[in-house]
Amino acid sequence: MPAGTPSLPLPPRGPLRGREAGFALLLVLWTLAFLALIGTQALMLGRASLNLESTALWKARLQTTADAAITTELYAVATGRTRPTGQWSSSPEATEFQVRTRSQIRRDRINPNIASQPLMAALLMTQGFPSDQAASLAATLLGWRSEGFHVADRASGCVSQGLPFHDLDDLSAVPGMTPRLLEGLEPHLSFAQQELPDLHTGDPSVRQALLKSGISSGADQTDPNSEGNGGVLVSVDAIVFHGAFRMWRHAEVIMLPDERPIPWRLVRLETMTPDSTPSGIADHS
Repeated sequence: MPAGTPSLPLPPRGPLRGREAGFALLLVLWTLAFLALIGTQALMLGRASLNLESTALWKARLQTTADAAITTELYAVATGRTRPTGQWSSSPEATEFQVRTRSQIRRDRINPNIASQPLMAALLMTQGFPSDQAASLAATLLGWRSEGFHVADRASGCVSQGLPFHDLDDLSAVPGMTPRLLEGLEPHLSFAQQELPDLHTGDPSVRQALLKSGISSGADQTDPNSEGNGGVLVSVDAIVFHGAFRMWRHAEVIMLPDERPIPWRLVRLETMTPDSTPSGIADHS
């Protein structure tokens, strides 16, 4: 080598090369572990998605079966093959689903669209309202069904639209109706029942209101087993079982025997929770 020429660095010795190789191997192992973690997560998410799809499919099948059972029961009631007595019956057909249905005439609640002022006042009194306040609010309720009705308190600025009540939200617009009062009234009200209840009702509050109002005797009494000539509110429940799956559907209709091809008008259809009972639900038109 000529004099004055700078010398080149020597390649690293054996121990340094070994450390670099170990670090590269460790990096590869970390990458593989990370990829394995991603793969495991993707597999778990895929299995969860399949389980959700399977559950949704079973729920759809159960709901379809329950709705079909409700329709079958309603046609049986409309044609007189079944009496709506409120007793549960099991489907005689041998299928993969177990189906239980029941139908009953609903005349055990009070419809604020057809109830008289004395009856509504008596029902309000069962909720702890003093007689004078109950009479005043009952008068407001009746007036609210008339278009342009003004409440006595002009400062409130409330004017009715003259429309029938369809649900609790409509009732909440009436001055004097509080959320607590609505909560207490809900189990005793129906917005689709086409006739007044009678003393055959199983609702103690409704029975007490009937007695207080003085309209529960003589011609006001009806046969609880009579289907009437139409316009009767009938509820149908269908429960479908399959293994661990269970679906409870509840429908309420107004029977219209002269209508074709469907001799009823649906006013409510919903899925019930396991701890729900139809008697504790206010229906909607």
